[in-house]
Amino acid sequence: MADSSRTAQPGDLVCVTGASGFIASHIVAELLRQGYRVRGTVRNPSDEAKTAHLRAIETETGGQLELVAGDLMQPGAFDEAVAGCPFVCHTASSVRLAADDPQREIVDVAVQGTLNVLGSVAKAGEAHRVVVTSSVAAIIDEEVQDEVYFTEEHWNESARVDVNPYPLSKTEAERAAWTFVDEQPADHRFELVTINPSWVLGPVLAKVHGRSSPAVMRDLLTGKFPMTPKLAFNLVDVRDVALAHVRALQRPDAAGRFIINNQRKILPELSAMLREDFPGKKVPRFAMPNPLMYVVALFDKRITWSFLRKNLDAVTRLDNGKSLKVLGIDYRPVRETVRDTGQAFIDLGEA
Repeated sequence: MADSSRTAQPGDLVCVTGASGFIASHIVAELLRQGYRVRGTVRNPSDEAKTAHLRAIETETGGQLELVAGDLMQPGAFDEAVAGCPFVCHTASSVRLAADDPQREIVDVAVQGTLNVLGSVAKAGEAHRVVVTSSVAAIIDEEVQDEVYFTEEHWNESARVDVNPYPLSKTEAERAAWTFVDEQPADHRFELVTINPSWVLGPVLAKVHGRSSPAVMRDLLTGKFPMTPKLAFNLVDVRDVALAHVRALQRPDAAGRFIINNQRKILPELSAMLREDFPGKKVPRFAMPNPLMYVVALFDKRITWSFLRKNLDAVTRLDNGKSLKVLGIDYRPVRETVRDTGQAFIDLGEA
């Protein structure tokens, strides 16, 4: 096993799993801009609809990007991808919120996918440090969210597969990662860091990213909601999330978990920003009464009554102090994040 104390330097080869995804694409861009070589895994390297934006990033940055195939659910599928890589960012993950069999299709996919990647890393024996993309969903316990100031020491203890399988999947996958590393022989162990971002907004780079977390901004721009739900979210810019991953590879004192979060905002505030920046769009002007949200949930599978009961008028406090002190993240203004998210959807013809 390589010396786990060495940190990433420009010129190093970094493997980024799920490279075509929303967050991962920005990680690839940040790495290439800083002079790293990147080997990105995607399901199908020849699928231009999902990889053209990565090639555009490669051209724009003048960096070196190699794309290889990788299937999360196939043990050994990442053996070649991580070979020769002293650093790995594991970002590939399913973002499904609902399924006919949520245990098998959401939770098991997240856990086994993470273990498959880490298994390949351990087998190669060359990694100094691995950064895994987790989520604040693995930290925030909705049963106590109004009473707690959440830090990296907290874990989501109340998520259940029949109610909120996505938070459970993030929790179980991250726990599995930490357990896997702890169980490795001391002389064969790499360092593990997890990045736990809140609701991620920012420029979408491909139409396929419209299925990820910024989709709500597109829905507001296109008038999908006649009124804006009074839901509150902690949010962060995807470019800050990407930088956090890279600095977690670079900084000697980067260890453990990192909450990556900027500010808490309610959706009507974000709608107001969109209306000012994009006056020709159908952004709703009025906030939606809470009872009406339960009617909307009947027609939108992304929203459950359980989610609404726990999140309408809820206050979730997140401590991002560790990311400021250790990673040196200077979070972008929310207004910039919202504007750039909306403009990206417009540029792609999605809004």
